Amino acid sequence: MDSHPEERPAKRFKHQSYKDTLKEVHLPSALKQTKFDHDIGDNDSHFHEALLHWQELNLAPAFLKFARDADMLSASMPLLLHNWKDIVDLWLGALDKSDDEGLKALLDLFQKLAHDLRTTLAPEYPRVLKRLLQLLPRSLSADALTALLATFSALFKYVLVPSVDSELLNQAWAAFCDVLPNCHPEVQRATAEVWGATLRRLKVSLRDDCVRLLAARSNDHLGDACAWIFVTACKSVSQTLHTATASLIGPLVRFHLSSDAPEDSFTLVRRVLTALIHHCKGPEQFAPVSEVIVSLYHEVIKDTDVEKTGRVLDVVSVVCSVRQGSRMTHKQLSALLAEYTTLPLTDTLHASLLKFATSALTAGEMALWMAHGRKVLERSWERPLLGIELTGALSDLSWGGWKLVAAPHISGNTHKLLESCPAQMLELLAALNRAKRLNDMDVVWKQRFQTWVDPTFGSWEHTEQNARMLEHVLELSSLLTSVSKLLVHIVDQELEREDPRSEYENTYANSAWVIGACAECLSERPIAEWADSVDVAKWTAKVVNKWGWSSRALEGLVPLVRAR
Repeated sequence: MDSHPEERPAKRFKHQSYKDTLKEVHLPSALKQTKFDHDIGDNDSHFHEALLHWQELNLAPAFLKFARDADMLSASMPLLLHNWKDIVDLWLGALDKSDDEGLKALLDLFQKLAHDLRTTLAPEYPRVLKRLLQLLPRSLSADALTALLATFSALFKYVLVPSVDSELLNQAWAAFCDVLPNCHPEVQRATAEVWGATLRRLKVSLRDDCVRLLAARSNDHLGDACAWIFVTACKSVSQTLHTATASLIGPLVRFHLSSDAPEDSFTLVRRVLTALIHHCKGPEQFAPVSEVIVSLYHEVIKDTDVEKTGRVLDVVSVVCSVRQGSRMTHKQLSALLAEYTTLPLTDTLHASLLKFATSALTAGEMALWMAHGRKVLERSWERPLLGIELTGALSDLSWGGWKLVAAPHISGNTHKLLESCPAQMLELLAALNRAKRLNDMDVVWKQRFQTWVDPTFGSWEHTEQNARMLEHVLELSSLLTSVSKLLVHIVDQELEREDPRSEYENTYANSAWVIGACAECLSERPIAEWADSVDVAKWTAKVVNKWGWSSRALEGLVPLVRAR
């Protein structure tokens, strides 16, 4: 007989925490909810058929008592219609006494009851909803929670939606808002799926009211749940969107445009759009959303409302930036950028214009850059700070059209802007130099830059702004033909400072940094430029005596001493 090595039996069950089991809870699909095992006779009811079925499967005491009491009251459809109020009372009483096992049967039975009675249940709708909501904060099992979600869905489908009553809708959402903050985050997510399915079923007239109602409560406590509601309502199978998406996104964005809490509403819009962009396969699938947003964009900018214009620009920036704008078509991007020259360049719109232009340009390709990129850059440079920030952002993002479209504006505007806003322009030039985008500048441009630097820093005055500007000039020193004399002059002045230690504690732009940075830059220049004007021994003695505690000053002096 062959001997077999002992093999440990494979584990057939894997422990899951309660949180992990909740992650697997979802609202049953609409097909599964409307599917019944078999047809019934004209005088029969799905409720009674399910009651007989569950009597064979469930032995929970509360359920069995309910089944015995309700059996004779619902033996036929006429009896069910006659005794439905008594059955609902019995059901609510059984719900109060039921354990987790009995809940599954009771909740499934109510789904069948709602299917049979439909709007007949309307008078008891508030009481039933209130009782069901009391179950949400409880630590229900995954199966019981799934049954509870299906029950909410059935109640809304057969009672709330057919009623077309905005007051009932308001009451339902208000009741959920009171309960949801006390629920586990995964329970909130699962409950949001119920509302997402309900949004799809609502009549168009009531759907707009519901969107505004939901969005108005998108605060810190319900932000996740509200976002999940819209995402669930809009998603469909196979990386596509539901046919109701356009009728949901339009009212949602309109609500944001006139919201009294724009930060909360924009967060909701941004989260919904981001999730849908990631869900969709390409521009064709995302078209229901992108077309609505482009249409609203053109509608808003025709008005003179600067506040709404800024908000719609922020929304457009989201769809153009997430996944690098790959869900927007060339035609849509062209339609957006074509109106850029008509937008007002104001302080209020500055940040929104920057995000919009950056995201739209980086989302496009060469054809878009050549058609609209030049006009966008030209318009932006009419407001110097906007032009500086936009050019710097496009450089940081490695925009493909930078050299062809943006670079000419740098060579043409540098010297004019060094006079009007030197700090911002120097910061931009330093960033471009780090990205090696100034290597192709011609001799004339470098000479004009040198001509500006010499008088600006020749009469050195120690201020925080001058120190920041000096930092950028040191980064650009490779573009200057002669900077050593200037640096020596600055260091000589800084070495005469009286109380460097207190200065170091009060400001970041202190003499220790200036001395260290200038000395380090000098060490990288040809020795012939500064050898005759620098007394290294004298500088060393002063630095050690007055700045011996500063690592920055000493680190800058060491390479200078070694180079000498």
